[in-house]
Amino acid sequence: MKREEYKYATLWTEEDEKIIFAHYAPQLEIDINIAHELVKNRLEFCKNKPHYILIDFSNTKSVTKEAREYMNSPEGGLKYILGGAFLSDNIVSNVFINLYLKINRPSVPAKFFTKKEDALAWLKGLKQPY
Repeated sequence: MKREEYKYATLWTEEDEKIIFAHYAPQLEIDINIAHELVKNRLEFCKNKPHYILIDFSNTKSVTKEAREYMNSPEGGLKYILGGAFLSDNIVSNVFINLYLKINRPSVPAKFFTKKEDALAWLKGLKQPY
């Protein structure tokens, strides 16, 4: 198990080192600069190796259009991601995530969940041998 605290997010792994968990800072307003920092931190954490990610989006207050576009780009936010699950129990975040998934259609498998167990089961079902 590995854990790192960054300015805008905490990243960790549990028993499965190929799934990274991300918990964003409270009331986070993600603009392009914060998006770059979040990706930089994730790439450092995963040592530039392919992985799956489960992002707890419950605390996120907003995400700018520019940040969304960067986070959805293969050379940016999707770099080394094999599949991603979004987790939230916040109604505002739920609407945002579902809209993002429908409009942006990430190039990697991505899905929204309200329960961590369901998100993990889905990610584990996506896993491929390395």
